[in-house]
Amino acid sequence: MLKTLAGKHKSTVTKMARRYKAAVDTPDGRRTCFQVTVQRDKGRKPLVARFGGIPLKRQRTAVITDRNPVMATARRNELIHRLIAGQCEMCEGREGLQVHHVRKLADLNKPGRLERPPWVHLMAMRKRKTLVVCERCHQDIHAGRVTATTRK
Repeated sequence: MLKTLAGKHKSTVTKMARRYKAAVDTPDGRRTCFQVTVQRDKGRKPLVARFGGIPLKRQRTAVITDRNPVMATARRNELIHRLIAGQCEMCEGREGLQVHHVRKLADLNKPGRLERPPWVHLMAMRKRKTLVVCERCHQDIHAGRVTATTRK
């Protein structure tokens, strides 16, 4: 700390130590520390920054209370929630789930297509590049066949 102050003020460590040295009263007696006090206007209390001045004596009667750590709960992402739901997003089937991916969302809105299939419309509406579908719907998507939106 003193070396940083000395460099900032283009001075020496000894001069900084002499300038900021102070003595404070503690329950264990008078201690030496480094202290800077900034006076403020309009009757406000001065700002005091103190380094040191604390007794390093062991307190034999001190009680240590360990607090339980706060467990960070990272929320799962949306795709995991959709997988855990366990149903096809096209036909609501519950067997053989797979995830269909497109390379980028811009591929869904290519010009020149007359009618977009329901799965493209669903992905574009959600603004998601993934779609959780059953194996049958996934094969229909790759074969270019129309997928029923509510197949049972």
